[in-house]
Amino acid sequence: MKRNIALGIAFCSSLFVWGQGENAAQTSATPEALSQKVEKFGTAIPQEKVFLHIDNTCYFVGDTIWYKAYVTRSDRQTLTDLSKILYVELLTPDGYLVERQQVEMPDGTGHGAFALTDSLYAGYYELRAYTRWMLNFGQYEHPHSKWTELMFYFKSMAKDFFRDYDKIYSRVFPVFDQPQTPGDYVKDMTLRPMRRYFKSDKGKPKLDLRFYPEGGDIVEGTTGRVAFEANTEEGKHIDIELSIQDKNGKEIARTKTTNRGRGIFTLPDIPTGEKYKAVFRYEGYDYTYALPEPEKEGCAMAVVQKGEVVNASIQSSGLPNPKPVLGLQIMHNGVSKAYYDIKLDDSGKATVEIPSDQLPTGVNQFTLFDGKGRVYADRLIFVNHHEYDTPQLTVDGVKAQYEPFEPISLQLQLTNPTTGTPNVSLAIRDHATDELTYDNGNILTEMLLGSELKGFVENPGYYFEADDSIRRQALDLLMMVQGWRRYSWKTMSGIEPMTVQHMPEQLQTISGCVNRIEDFRLAYGTYVKEENWLPGTGTMRAPDTSVERDATIEDIMEAADHPNQENNGLESGNTTDNNPLTQMLQDNQRDPFTTGSIMSNLKEEVNVWPTFIQGNQTMDLMQTTENGMFYMKTPLLYDKYILFLPAADKDKGQDYIKDKMKKDFTNEEAYPDYFVKLNRFNPLFPKPYGYYQDAPRYDADERFDSQGGQTSFTDRQLATITVRTKRGGLRKLDLSKPALVVDAYEAFNLTADYGMSTGTHNWVTFPQQVALTYIGDMGMDRDYFLQVRYDGKPINLKSTRKNVAPPRMANGTQIEIPPVITAGEGKMEAYRHLRNLDKLYIYTDYAPREQGSSRYKGDNQPDVIIDYRLFPNDGYQPTYRDRRYVLDGYAVCEDFYSPDYSQKPLPDTKDYRRTLYWVPNVKFDAEGKATVNLYNNSKPTVLSIQAEGITTTGTPIVWNSKN
Repeated sequence: MKRNIALGIAFCSSLFVWGQGENAAQTSATPEALSQKVEKFGTAIPQEKVFLHIDNTCYFVGDTIWYKAYVTRSDRQTLTDLSKILYVELLTPDGYLVERQQVEMPDGTGHGAFALTDSLYAGYYELRAYTRWMLNFGQYEHPHSKWTELMFYFKSMAKDFFRDYDKIYSRVFPVFDQPQTPGDYVKDMTLRPMRRYFKSDKGKPKLDLRFYPEGGDIVEGTTGRVAFEANTEEGKHIDIELSIQDKNGKEIARTKTTNRGRGIFTLPDIPTGEKYKAVFRYEGYDYTYALPEPEKEGCAMAVVQKGEVVNASIQSSGLPNPKPVLGLQIMHNGVSKAYYDIKLDDSGKATVEIPSDQLPTGVNQFTLFDGKGRVYADRLIFVNHHEYDTPQLTVDGVKAQYEPFEPISLQLQLTNPTTGTPNVSLAIRDHATDELTYDNGNILTEMLLGSELKGFVENPGYYFEADDSIRRQALDLLMMVQGWRRYSWKTMSGIEPMTVQHMPEQLQTISGCVNRIEDFRLAYGTYVKEENWLPGTGTMRAPDTSVERDATIEDIMEAADHPNQENNGLESGNTTDNNPLTQMLQDNQRDPFTTGSIMSNLKEEVNVWPTFIQGNQTMDLMQTTENGMFYMKTPLLYDKYILFLPAADKDKGQDYIKDKMKKDFTNEEAYPDYFVKLNRFNPLFPKPYGYYQDAPRYDADERFDSQGGQTSFTDRQLATITVRTKRGGLRKLDLSKPALVVDAYEAFNLTADYGMSTGTHNWVTFPQQVALTYIGDMGMDRDYFLQVRYDGKPINLKSTRKNVAPPRMANGTQIEIPPVITAGEGKMEAYRHLRNLDKLYIYTDYAPREQGSSRYKGDNQPDVIIDYRLFPNDGYQPTYRDRRYVLDGYAVCEDFYSPDYSQKPLPDTKDYRRTLYWVPNVKFDAEGKATVNLYNNSKPTVLSIQAEGITTTGTPIVWNSKN
């Protein structure tokens, strides 16, 4: 489905900073003053959370992944009204991007689909999703070599490129080989062929044992509890028994793991100067690990839930007299729920009893601090009032088994239809191919638990299956081993500054910056200043004239001082809202410039003239830069469109732009008036998988129950997962399965926008730029081997190999020499021009998801091969002097196809559907009822049904066949 271009309504945004650093705390005389700042922050700057409901538990190459996205705001737990655009990405098992979709989200939800094309390989794929507003939180610098920064023209560009994020929503699922016979769903998983394989280490296993003192520190003179987690090097939980000993070898405590490799022990009356160690035995080997050294001064905090009361016990040691007044703040979803002044007695102790009904269901964060902003202790606990135990939805009419092509009719009923129409998605699938995985969370477990914790929580539903002492203890241990906090108290209190770079996206926009082109003319040796050459690289960097343009957000915090105001959040639709962030979404006159490298070497501002083209429709816009930057609304765009992005002096109008298109417009070697680049803000780096994210799960019920139902369309019993990959030495390069295939023009645009080129194609440096863009630097301080091939073959210009002995490695092994192109300069000319390049095939053993792995050390550093593929039959594409892009608008998703077998199908009709029905938005009537009608596939089938959703008041809705 195509939609016409329509001009939307603009919104504006700003870059602002919260906090003034440690010195700001000196003006806060009391902890209560800091707690008030935290309270204001939590209501004025809420975060957003994402959950994706997908139609199946596993897929086969050739399938389609259908998804429904739910985005909530943390302060209210209801569907967000902040962001209207969501980005959903499909990543390969190695961590390479397959596709990114821009999803229109008018009401906090959106839906879409990804096709698993035949060119993909099997493995555990990842869906991740985020809004642009979410990228303000949890930023850090991705590990990389400092030498790599010399590849960028500005330091700020390198900083943007290597920006990474603590928490982005992720969902991992298995994709199996395409069935060799239609309907024969054998769960084989043939991974992408690699040249190298790695044998498992023999001998003493490498283990990972970590300690987590309750509250954060072991403190001398106190009694403290310490949680621990024991895993293999790969992250698999292990069961061990620890002996905790002092520095003299005396046993202080003995403990065992109780759940998922975790356990807890107590250190009583910790003496001055003591050092502890943990001693244990595993698989016949002895291990000793040192515990964190006790702090000489500080506080220990123990938090225990007892019936209707939560007890917080505080012990201090080494604090000056008189004892300072401390503050205890409790937050839930970043919103302050309680504050207590803590006055220590003469022995340095205090106890606080908090009624549990003051704390909402979910993760609650306890923070103990003083008036200077020092955090003495921090602890997460999980509170459950069981208000989510009551089902919000029922599904009736489900039979034990359905015959081939039998009609299916299901009745859905909301248990409380008076609260408003909820948003619900529904998946009905063939139970025979369901796959058990550890990544099996639902909207309830994600919003209450998974979204609040860093990393992956395997099988999160376990913690909610029953309310018994075993699960409560396991959940409390999970809280204790989390060193990360989604809501940073120091940031919220202003102790640590936070720069808000992205505003919530309400409409489609483009943003970027403009530079003078003469400072970049390296290719032909014009205007090169000695001080701008990068040492040892032979390349040139323009002067970095980055400008900080930070504006205070104190006024935003002040808005929280008006509790009687009807809407005190980021409501874009309420023109009476005085919240400054809301004003930024509404006020077209505010500073419109936001994210990205704030840099420009313009002497005077210029005009940017974007042209949007889709089909036979064209729209021209213009904006004058401010500090060399531009930020503007776009037409309303669906699917792919073309963007031309030239810039010119302010005294030159549209006629000049049109005249420019008559001369050198399609000359890729001509220099434009100015270098224009788009800001690219999407995260680049994948997270490594935890052990349980890509491990088959065998610890639950049988894969197929005994309810009946044929297990496959060919009447074969389905096999368990078989992972197939070749083994045995350094193999010949397999040209049938590249790591990724990219469009050459898109690769060129990315290298320019990331700051590695100036928008003019340079065939000499292009391979290095492509390698860094798509592969990265592998986190190493040395260059990896990079080879360029040309339609599958390397080049040999002089052909001097006739009488040369074959090269050999140091151990005498002959090195494979691939076929080469024997060509002169004339035959190579086609590969040096962007207009002739169709695709770039990139081959490598490197997986970005495993950066830092020991397997990449020493001689095992992977090679990278970039294979240039020309257009067939001497074809070519137009290339341009000015920037030209093919970009994606909102993703267009076709409706799920459900066949109609009301007329009896022919005897030879075959229907191999695994997902029988998918509807992203179930329509309920005024009584909260909905009826779903569909037809079975062509074999006896047992149904798996899963409904996910959320009510208008923020209550998660979950129903599955196990209910």
